[in-house]
Amino acid sequence: MIIKNLGKNFIINLLLIVLIFLFDRISKIYVINLDKKFLGSEIFSSEFLNITLIWNEGIAFGLFSFDEKYLYNILTLFILIIVFIIFFYAYQKQRI
Repeated sequence: MIIKNLGKNFIINLLLIVLIFLFDRISKIYVINLDKKFLGSEIFSSEFLNITLIWNEGIAFGLFSFDEKYLYNILTLFILIIVFIIFFYAYQKQRI
């Protein structure tokens, strides 16, 4: 089984990625809740750090910013297919 062959570094890196992802999501939820609570888009944390809530309508830096939701779904499906193909080839080569 592949899981038995995974090294310690892989598991540590995976945990680090998951922790960063969770911290990102929790911080975004926190800022959105503060925005709803105080009815403002600027959150003043300290003298040096001010958080401004800005909504990005596109994927990255406003790319693909349009109103058709089905195009986002098609793009997501395309990305998932590519990821599965990469995992399939990596599994065949036994270098996951």
